[in-house]
Amino acid sequence: MTTQPTTALSDTELDRLDVLLDRCTDPETGLGNLEMLDGFLSALAVGPVDVELPTVFPAIWGTGEVPRRDERQTREAEALITRLAAEVEQRIRHDPSEENDRESLMPLLGLPPESEGDEDKADGADALDGIPEDFPFAAAWAAGFLRGAAQFEDAWAKWMEDHEAIDNDLGVITRLAIVDPSQLADAEMTAEEMLTLDERFDLTYDLPDMLYDMYLQRLHDRRPAPAKRADVPGRNDPCSCGSGKKYKKCCADQASE
Repeated sequence: MTTQPTTALSDTELDRLDVLLDRCTDPETGLGNLEMLDGFLSALAVGPVDVELPTVFPAIWGTGEVPRRDERQTREAEALITRLAAEVEQRIRHDPSEENDRESLMPLLGLPPESEGDEDKADGADALDGIPEDFPFAAAWAAGFLRGAAQFEDAWAKWMEDHEAIDNDLGVITRLAIVDPSQLADAEMTAEEMLTLDERFDLTYDLPDMLYDMYLQRLHDRRPAPAKRADVPGRNDPCSCGSGKKYKKCCADQASE
């Protein structure tokens, strides 16, 4: 996915896009919130397939009929999605080890609504204070990422087969996506592998590094392969043309004329 740099979405525009996603996507098959959309766009930005964004708009909206969605809302939402895709791509291209503000490279991840008094917490308070232990932090983002990868399932499967690190990264993202024990069997996981809230935060902290490494692998895999030099017989070897003569007395001699 290649997008042109644009002005970053303001908080107001992000809120508007979130409303449009909730209003205009199919609740069962669409990407109904910003967090899931961010994960989806991240998969397109780092994956092995070059994607034209308009081709995946149907996957964002979902397959069901949504009576509240009209042409005006669709155009408005798709314009905002295009800008968000450019933001995601630019964010992923930054090396986290060279970035002073790591938070600026984090995906859009949701937290539970703050209760009264939470806004008055001390600056040094634990980031997990007040968050329920069973809150599925980053699960929607991970589910969106897996949806994005599933759009090009065969290419991703081959990529994972070729690169163990990609396979490992998808394993981490799959764990983040699981929020219910009923999902464990499909993922070939055990109950002991369900993540705690602390483990979710720890894994999520590494997402910028993981995405950057995927992006670098994508770039590396797209570099043109060097031209392979044709095997040339030694001067005293039989000529490859089948004449029975030595190469120096046959094709090599003709090539020098």
